[in-house]
Amino acid sequence: GLLSDHAREIFIIVNHVVLSTAIGLFGVGANVINMAVFVRQGLTNSINISFFAMAVSDLCALVTLLWLNICLNPYIANVDSPIVFVEIQYLTAGWPHGCAARITSWITAYVTAERCLSIVLPLKVKQIVTPRRTTVILVLIYVINILTLVPEYSTVYFAWNSYPGKNHTMLGLAFRSNRPVTEGLVFTFHAAFAILSFTANVVFTSILVTRLKTSAKWRRKSTVDNEQSEIKAARDKKTMTMIILVAIILIICYTPTVVFSIVSTMVPEFGVVGRQSNIFHAAWSFAFLTHSINSSINIFLYYSMSSKYK
Repeated sequence: GLLSDHAREIFIIVNHVVLSTAIGLFGVGANVINMAVFVRQGLTNSINISFFAMAVSDLCALVTLLWLNICLNPYIANVDSPIVFVEIQYLTAGWPHGCAARITSWITAYVTAERCLSIVLPLKVKQIVTPRRTTVILVLIYVINILTLVPEYSTVYFAWNSYPGKNHTMLGLAFRSNRPVTEGLVFTFHAAFAILSFTANVVFTSILVTRLKTSAKWRRKSTVDNEQSEIKAARDKKTMTMIILVAIILIICYTPTVVFSIVSTMVPEFGVVGRQSNIFHAAWSFAFLTHSINSSINIFLYYSMSSKYK
């Protein structure tokens, strides 16, 4: 391959073991605070419910990512343990993290879609998007994304295997006989769901940004507005700006994931065991790093943009 084993190790230590872990530990605390704040504000409107659900999926994404960082640490192989961490992480960290990150992306898409709806149907949006419906949609987002992992978990399991150079069996991965059937399936699900929600985020966010610009122009023209609607308009604008920023950060942070997923389907060598597997692992270490940033950063937005949050 184009990248040496040693170089790959450096990427993994810097991106996973050091940076992603530091950001992730901060993010775990930040999301616990976010959840507490939204519960205290009351999960009575759909925006609070959505942001609460996002804090939960971000927390899950970070906890599984922290475990992934431990498993991928090159020095953990030196620990005298009966566990093959690099294999164990596949079911305990890799897929759960991917699933949680995807859930965050879908929730963001839902929040931006809801804002777009309030632009198209400003008077009806409250009847269409009720807290109860939002809750149902968010539960569905969780359930559907988790169900896509079923084929993987039904064909891969933990078993005591013998490894060359080790004189005792170790706990690693084993595959059932129907594995070849499901192998590509889950990755296809994952890539499709990730790319779909990513595209939705780009589309809805673009609509919101354009709308924000035009409404600012329109507001400058109509100066007859009374104070009450001025305050409401300012509050709506702030909420919309906050949602736009949450979505833009997600789009930036998830671009590497989408790009690498597409590349892996098109370039067979760019894979876990392909000829360019070192580049694959080094590249993905950056994608995971941006995931940890995306899942940890929202607290700054909420704090600086929402007076209610403070």
